[in-house]
Amino acid sequence: MQPDDTHRTRPLHQRGFTLIEMLVAMLLMIAMIAWLTPSVQALGHQSILNSEVSRLRAAFAFARHTAISQRTKVTVCPASPNLTACASAWGDALIVVKGDTEDGIRPDEILRVFPGQAAAYTTYSRGWQRIRYNVLGHTSGYNGSFDICATREEGKRLVLSQLGRLRVDSGPVGC
Repeated sequence: MQPDDTHRTRPLHQRGFTLIEMLVAMLLMIAMIAWLTPSVQALGHQSILNSEVSRLRAAFAFARHTAISQRTKVTVCPASPNLTACASAWGDALIVVKGDTEDGIRPDEILRVFPGQAAAYTTYSRGWQRIRYNVLGHTSGYNGSFDICATREEGKRLVLSQLGRLRVDSGPVGC
């Protein structure tokens, strides 16, 4: 007589999860996603702010260094779409120009273009459309602060000194 095959264990290729095991696994995944989502969003926010801070610091450091090393006036300003004049939105592309920009910008005067950051909003406290470095690397009369905001309530502030140096303010900025 043959033993009953109905009570045997199933072969390995037929084993799987039960419905309850699947539901428990899905609930655990949902709980982990809900727990990690704010951290990932905060990381993205900090990344946007740090990127904009780096972009502004690089543009101003390049302009200051060029003014000192080439002993000439250098201007930093937000660029118009066709790069022929200064605009007013500091979050757009920045151009570093040799000389002055009040009479327009010729292509041979452009030293470097720093692309804009679409996710950040940057404002300049003084409202100027340009910042000019003299041959000593000073920004006399153009000192002020840049407030950088992204997707949250807190942003960062960069302070431009009379000596032309840009530093990050220690406290957060309300946006």
